[in-house]
Amino acid sequence: MTTPPERGAASVERECFRAAGVVALGGAAATVLLWAGTFPGWPLAAGVMVSVLVFGGLLFMLGDEPVPAARRLRPIGLVVALVVAIGGAILVEQSGHAALQARFGSSLADFEAVVAEAGAPTHQVAGREAFPGSCPSRIGSYPIEKCELIRGGYLYLQQRAALGDEAGFAYLPAGPPSEDLTASGGLRPDQFSPLGGHWYGWSCGC
Repeated sequence: MTTPPERGAASVERECFRAAGVVALGGAAATVLLWAGTFPGWPLAAGVMVSVLVFGGLLFMLGDEPVPAARRLRPIGLVVALVVAIGGAILVEQSGHAALQARFGSSLADFEAVVAEAGAPTHQVAGREAFPGSCPSRIGSYPIEKCELIRGGYLYLQQRAALGDEAGFAYLPAGPPSEDLTASGGLRPDQFSPLGGHWYGWSCGC
């Protein structure tokens, strides 16, 4: 049976929009991944958004079987979307925390101001203790849930339960703490990522 020209043209147009929509969702997923890379730990919200985008992509792929003239558009759109999304994930993974460093750099002056108000951290501390200054609910562009004092530094909890982890920032003038987990507030040296100067990002399943 031959497809009427009008129906075939309409199907091709629909498939063009469908393919473009799937590619747009792939770009949105890549954007979410880039945004997630600006945090010291994977944000729970990013996981939710990526899941929604994947579900939306599946809905875009469902529907009536396209006419022969449009059958190649749907898989082409899916392939391009996957390339865009996976390429974005690889770019973020290989960036070496560049996105995090760039965003943190724009908030550095605000973090430094909080440290200046609190004063130099003491080394006579066991575990995590009360922060000696005021703990803002937001520092720069980052919401802050808690500020704590550890031996020789400060911890700023930016995310709690970031997909199973706690994550945040640390001010450590003498560098990451030793293997003494009591002194470091339960964090190992390898759980800190340098952000420049005395500042580090950290995340842990603690």
